[in-house]
Amino acid sequence: MNTVTRQQAREAWIARLLGGFGERMTRGTVAGLGSGLVFLLATMGFVTTKGLPAVAPMIDISTIFHGQDKPVPSPENVVVGLVTHLTLAMLFGIGFAIVVVPVLRRLPLLVASGVAYGLLLYIVNFQILGRTLFPWFTNPQGPNQGFEIFIHAVFGLLLVPFFLDRPRTQDRPPAEVRR
Repeated sequence: MNTVTRQQAREAWIARLLGGFGERMTRGTVAGLGSGLVFLLATMGFVTTKGLPAVAPMIDISTIFHGQDKPVPSPENVVVGLVTHLTLAMLFGIGFAIVVVPVLRRLPLLVASGVAYGLLLYIVNFQILGRTLFPWFTNPQGPNQGFEIFIHAVFGLLLVPFFLDRPRTQDRPPAEVRR
């Protein structure tokens, strides 16, 4: 019979945990990128209904990178906004994967947490950072706040499918150690 010491069991559990961590990081990156692209496309479509060019959201987002009070339309800022948006979306996806996914096991809780996570992102990014560091995001002439609340909730919801088939045993310590 193979005997496993406490130390060996602990090391095996840590290896499984870190393996799960790497998988969550990867899934979080992909989830953030996919959800961020849907978010951006929906936002681009929405602004065109308001008479703005489809690139307006990327120009708005470029203000984060440049620390500007107002967007400055230019081809360079479209690219800067796109890269900034996708980078943040991937980081937010990783944040969801690290903070929320290991804690929740049931689908309804994961779905509710995804929506709550998206709304929390809106509160932090628009209502806290927007009011203190990025005034364009709370400017009445800036992004439509009602739509931003909605699309941030959708972003969080779209993260969920990327974590539905994850292994459930990787994050638990070993149940029994033989001597």
